[in-house]
Amino acid sequence: MPDVTPHLGLPLIAAGQAQKHVTHNEALGQLDALVHLACIDRDLTAPPASPAEGDRYLVAAANPTGAWAGLAGQVVLYADGIWTGLVPVAGWLAYVLDERELYVFDGQTWKILRTAAALTDRLGINTQADGTNRFALKSNAALFAWDDVTPGSGDMRITVNKKQAAQDAGFVFQTGWSSRALFGTLAGDDFVLKTSADGANFKTALTAAAATGVVSFPFSPTAPTPAASDNSTRVATTAYVDRGAARTEVAGSSYAILAADRTVAVTALKAPCSLTLPSPAAFPKGTTITVVDESGACSATNSITVTRAGSATINGLAAASIVTPYGYLAFQGDGASKWTVVNRAPLLNRKTFTSVAVANGSQKVADSFTRIVLPDVQNDIGANWDATNNVYRVPRTGIYQISAALRVIDGTAAGTQYGLGVHTNEEDALSFLWHAVGASPSTRSAYPYSRLYAGREGD
Repeated sequence: MPDVTPHLGLPLIAAGQAQKHVTHNEALGQLDALVHLACIDRDLTAPPASPAEGDRYLVAAANPTGAWAGLAGQVVLYADGIWTGLVPVAGWLAYVLDERELYVFDGQTWKILRTAAALTDRLGINTQADGTNRFALKSNAALFAWDDVTPGSGDMRITVNKKQAAQDAGFVFQTGWSSRALFGTLAGDDFVLKTSADGANFKTALTAAAATGVVSFPFSPTAPTPAASDNSTRVATTAYVDRGAARTEVAGSSYAILAADRTVAVTALKAPCSLTLPSPAAFPKGTTITVVDESGACSATNSITVTRAGSATINGLAAASIVTPYGYLAFQGDGASKWTVVNRAPLLNRKTFTSVAVANGSQKVADSFTRIVLPDVQNDIGANWDATNNVYRVPRTGIYQISAALRVIDGTAAGTQYGLGVHTNEEDALSFLWHAVGASPSTRSAYPYSRLYAGREGD
């Protein structure tokens, strides 16, 4: 029969033993020391100078001195004026009062119980942990808050650390135990967000580069978005913003305007050219496309004609024209079947200024309604003066100011009436200003003329 119990080492009463109360009381004393074990300290290397009856200590020092010599790692009890060492076995628990920490003996050393590895390599709360998920929790919520008890610094940090860059440090979000989203430093040091519809195939939705901090969206749309007529709150891509300034240059040839174009500039023009608008249904509603003559060579004969696509209309018509140097037209579509001219060059009349005269010459008038020939072209930016027929051709419908001056010498004895006017049918009309010259052949008169003319394109 053994002398002590197998776990706590309590002394046993032997058969026929005298003074059994001694052994019994010793066992009770040890029980009193070990049950609900609470030790005063664990950092001392020698006994305190004035211990009290029943004091208990953990001797953590490797080489304690004094009455604790040889008791390293044991629980020591002060009773009846002496120190007694109690040898622990794996699983013993001891609360250390000055640290307010619970320690566990793992068979070799005492360790803090709250360190998971002190007692076990797994911890399950309301569920079972396993070899992969060594810490497992089932709960409707979990709280991590700053330490306001100790108190702490006010910070709350959770660290997810990995061994090297090529491995993962991240969070996994699942539906029915099938992964749907991941974020963290996955297979590198860049911070990434990945999504999946099936838990097997993942797409990188966002990447924040570790080296530069630049954020990219690899699977975001690369075409302009939102689409035409889209009034949603979707964020426009860079391509969508850039397309507002999309510019295409055309060197005097025909061109089919694209839905992505915003400005079509005719940079060279030696003959009439035609540009075709896209279908209004294929063009962003409310967005403007501008056609502009940058060659300065546009005229009634070298016009730029903008035509419709299919059965769409332009201001109710099939086409619109630019016949003025540096002129332009701006169009907006209704998203269906109509184009509307929303802007024209506001100062185009400056570019149509024409000045013609007779330089140091004279013409003899023998018949009525003789057309005065003005061969000296001093200014004609728009090339609107027809020197062959001696007429000015109106480049586009609008209000024109016409000014002229004529000096007349009357060579008749009786005197003559003269009318000066600008007209299209060469007949007496309100546009004429009539004057009279006296009978003397030497009489001279200067005739000024100025009027506003409501001209139509082609007049």
